[in-house]
This record gives sequence, structure tokens and C-alpha cells, in this order.
Amino acid sequence: MVDQHAQIAILPGAGPLQHKARVALESHRLTIAKNWLNRMISEIEDLHTLETFPAQESIKASLDILEGLALALDDDRVLEEFEPGGAYYEKSASMGLVGSGTAADIISVCRNMHSLESAIWELMVDTLRREDQNVLRLVMRLRRGLNGISMAATQACQARANGELDRMAYTDVLTGLYNRRHLLRELERNTEVYRRYHHPFSLIMLDLDNLKGLNDTYGHAAGDSALRHVATVMKASTRDVDVACRWGGDEFMILMPETEKRVVEIVAGRIDESLRNTKLRVDSGLLTLEVSVGSSSCPVDGTESELLLQEADASLYRLKAHKRRGNLPASESSTNA
Repeated sequence: MVDQHAQIAILPGAGPLQHKARVALESHRLTIAKNWLNRMISEIEDLHTLETFPAQESIKASLDILEGLALALDDDRVLEEFEPGGAYYEKSASMGLVGSGTAADIISVCRNMHSLESAIWELMVDTLRREDQNVLRLVMRLRRGLNGISMAATQACQARANGELDRMAYTDVLTGLYNRRHLLRELERNTEVYRRYHHPFSLIMLDLDNLKGLNDTYGHAAGDSALRHVATVMKASTRDVDVACRWGGDEFMILMPETEKRVVEIVAGRIDESLRNTKLRVDSGLLTLEVSVGSSSCPVDGTESELLLQEADASLYRLKAHKRRGNLPASESSTNA
């Protein structure tokens, strides 16, 4: 904290006006702090936030901040402490640690800060001469508009940041598909929809054949390109309502609402055919990618998420076992022809 007894860097032109404003702010800081904190508490709408509100710390911080504002009226050095990294800046930051960081909390903090500013301006108007009061009233009107601009910009920035965080939380970085977490959430939602309204849906599980061999022969960059290529083909072969995700490693999953088993086989065949017809460029050559496909449908294979995932996985590995033996069952050979 700034030493109040150190030599003050007096502003050029500082005189009776600054002195009068400083005395008024120092003598009324307790009243302003109490009203300000009451406003902050009145904005709290949930019991947990109210119970954890740091009342004692907030009282001390608000009194210190108001004292700093009074000193800053005629001391450049104190004013600098309200800039990032300064002592008063850090104390002021503590006043924003209320709630859980939602958009509503940010707006509430902005309103509280505006309430503090309004209280100080009103005190100045009551303290100064009539001609100075008119100037301050003009400044107050301008500041009200500017505070609204700041509040709107802050809220928009925070909303966009939250949207980006949500996208990152449910997106696979390598392929741009949804990740496992998002598909599991959508799977639970679709099973609930089936229980209530009997709307069918299906799952397709795909496994990129021999990804390990591709990595060992051409390097992991080639393996990453292969995974991205599969993701591109999946996107082109599915509807907007379908949920295509990278399940993990070399496995992918597609959730298809309002889709029965026969349609799933058609889509799986379309993906496999597209992969065979589109080559992946690796070094100076072209590679053909192949996938093994499993599937399950609700309600044919079950109505619970776990059962549907187990059946999709089991049917995929049945196909891989047949591939190793070189004989595909009739129901699966059409998909992997």
C-alpha cells in the first residue's frame, strides 16, 4: 500500500477544488462503503453465494479503495496504484469474486461498480459549487452511457469465451468431430426420448484398419492424416442431425436419430465405399483406407445406452474376426464389399 506520509506528487493546478473533493470523500467513505456493500449483497440470489460472501474482507477492501481514491485526487503516484499490478488494482479485483462467474454475475458486478461511481459523483455534486455541479452532472450522464457500453461489451466477450470453451470441451482437436463425452451425453438424451416417445435411433462404430501399421511405416503424421480423412468422409456421408464423433484412438462412432438398422447398413456401406474410392496421399504414394464397421439399433438391440454400446462394439469385433479368417458373413459382406 502507498505510504501516506511519503512526499505527494501534487497535480499541476491542484488546489481548493481537489482538496474539497478529497476531504468530502474521506469523511463520507464509511457511508459510501456501507451503501455499496448493501447493494452488492442485495444482488445475490442464491443461498450458497450469500453464505460464502466475504463480508469482513469486502468491508476492509472497500474502505481501502475509497481511501485510495481520495488520495489519488491530488497524487499521481497513488493513481498509478489503480492500474494493473498496483496495490489498489489488486484490492479492487477482490470485489469481483462474487458468484460463480456466470454472465449474470458479471453484469451484477458491473452494476455494483456503477453504483459505487454514482454514489461518489452524487457526493461531489453536493460538495462543489453550483458551476462545478453542472459540469459534474454532464460527466455523470456521459459516464452512465459509457458504463452501459462497457457492460454490453464485457457480457458479449464473456458469452463468446464461454461458447468457445463449450465447443472445446466437446470437440476432438485432431479431427474436428465431437468427442466421446458429447456422444455419451447425446446417447443418454436419445435413450430418454425413446422411453418417452418411442423414437428409434442407431449407432455405427467404425474402426480404422491397421492404423498401427500405418504409423509404424509412414510415421504418426500420416496416421493423423488418415484419421482426419476418415472424419471428413464421415461428415460427408451423414446428416446434420447425426452426431459423428471420435470415440478414441482409431475408433469412431455415429449416433443417428430416427434411424432403423437397415438404414444404418446403407450409411455404413456408403462410408466404406467412399474410403475405398478416395485415396490418402502419403509421401509420394496413395493409400486406400479401410474400416471395420459395427452397429446397434434401439429398440432392436436394446433400449439402454450400455447395451447398445456393447452390441455395436461386439458386432465390430465379430466382423474383424471374420476378416482375419477371410470369410465374411452375408449380412456384413455387403457393408465391407
